[in-house]
Amino acid sequence: MSESAITLISFVATLMVFSYLLGDLPLVSSLYRTAVYIFIGMSAAFTLVATYEGVILPYLADIQDANTSWTALGNQADVTIFVTALLFGLLLLLKPIASLSWLTNSILAVLIVVGAATAVVGALTGTLFPLLHAITVVPEDITADFTALVNTVLIFLGTMSGLFYFQFQLRQGDDDSAGRSRVGYAVRSLGKIFVVTTLGAIYATTMLSMLTIFVERVGFLMRFGV
Repeated sequence: MSESAITLISFVATLMVFSYLLGDLPLVSSLYRTAVYIFIGMSAAFTLVATYEGVILPYLADIQDANTSWTALGNQADVTIFVTALLFGLLLLLKPIASLSWLTNSILAVLIVVGAATAVVGALTGTLFPLLHAITVVPEDITADFTALVNTVLIFLGTMSGLFYFQFQLRQGDDDSAGRSRVGYAVRSLGKIFVVTTLGAIYATTMLSMLTIFVERVGFLMRFGV
């Protein structure tokens, strides 16, 4: 396909996406949905092809060679892992069958549990434990490395107070009444500040990225029109 044809397709696709700004007008509203469907379909197809060529084919080539192994468990274990993954994928396709949906739900439950466990372990080993280690290491020349120390302390306080913010705790008083302690309330307030600040920073970064893409597309339309 020539470069001019690719540019023309990009121009038409950009106009189809921008048609969303016109609202639910007859015929116009279907242009945006069509562009979204095309994008989702192409993304799914690209993911499928990339997975097949980058993961499945190399895996099949390696498990056929007894001298190679993807894991430390050996070549036979690689075959078992591949067959299990393939079986799980086939069971997920049984979701439309009501009588067999419990199989799909079981596989989804396994995937969710494994994913949650992986996320927790990754958060602990990749974030929390390094922060704990960094906060306990005091540099020899604290004046020269004061900025790094302050950043480490802020990250540590933000992480711990942010985790504490999502915990609901009450303390029993002398009159058997339950209430929040002042220390817990202060830590929760600090965690709330860090959480709100983080969400605001993420939102601002997302908006800047979207504006950058928007400006680039508008510039592309103007150049194409000229």
